[in-house]
Parts: sequence; C-alpha cells; structure tokens
Amino acid sequence: MSRPLQVVSSAALIGWGAALLVRPDAVAAAVGGRPTPPSWLVRVLGARQVVQQVVVLARPTSAVVNTASAVDLTHAASMLAALVLAPRYRRAELVSAAVATASAVLTRAGG
Repeated sequence: MSRPLQVVSSAALIGWGAALLVRPDAVAAAVGGRPTPPSWLVRVLGARQVVQQVVVLARPTSAVVNTASAVDLTHAASMLAALVLAPRYRRAELVSAAVATASAVLTRAGG
C-alpha cells in the first residue's frame, strides 16, 4: 500500500475511533444492536484506535506498524474470547473483531 493509501486508511480508522469516543452508545447500537456494551468500554476501545493510528501516521516504521498490527490482532482474538464470556454482546464483539482484523491488515499493508 502506498503512503497516501495508508494515510486514508488511518484517517478512516481515526474517524471510527473518534465516533466510538464521542457517541459510544449510538455507534454501538447502530453496528452491534442491543444490548450495547458499557459506554466506558466502547470509549476505551475508541481511544486506543485513535492513539494507535496517530502513532502509525506519525512514525510509520516497521516496528510501529508491526506492533500496531499485533495489537489489533490481539484485540480481535480477545473479542472472540469475549463471545464465550459475554455472549449477549455477540454482534458487537463480532463487529469489533472484524474491524480490528481489517485494521491490522490495512496497517500492515501500509508498512
């Protein structure tokens, strides 16, 4: 992926994270249905996404890109594990796992 495409994908992921930060219940309900996970948890995930992508944009070295991808893949795996622990949030967990996986792929492809 070229640097311009990396910038666009990171910007989209920053937008996603910002939406989770600003409107956690509305976004969680729109993509995950009801019931929604706790607002504080959605905000933490949004903040992580924003910070992570800002770091990737600021310093797109191999180490940063690889670490960011690993963090996303770890998050995706944790969401699959959460399916067992909190199955009532199944749709939200699956969406979060899918977004994290896509983020890992896009971030790695850009590095």
